[in-house]
Amino acid sequence: MIYIVDRIENNIAILENKETKEIVNISLDILPSNLKEGNVLKYENNIYTLDKKEEEERKKTILDKFNKLKNKDIH
Repeated sequence: MIYIVDRIENNIAILENKETKEIVNISLDILPSNLKEGNVLKYENNIYTLDKKEEEERKKTILDKFNKLKNKDIH
């Protein structure tokens, strides 16, 4: 499963399931130590790991959408 880090509050990360949009609260104790908002996590074999490839693809998609919107406003 793929999760997006929505936010971090106290010692809890609020994650959104990329497919189902379900929100889950996970203790930072079981997540990668360098976690920050916007990171993409892969959950496999009961372990959360950073998914840099998926994160880069997500950033590119968001940037492409932003640029399309920006170009519409200019024309």
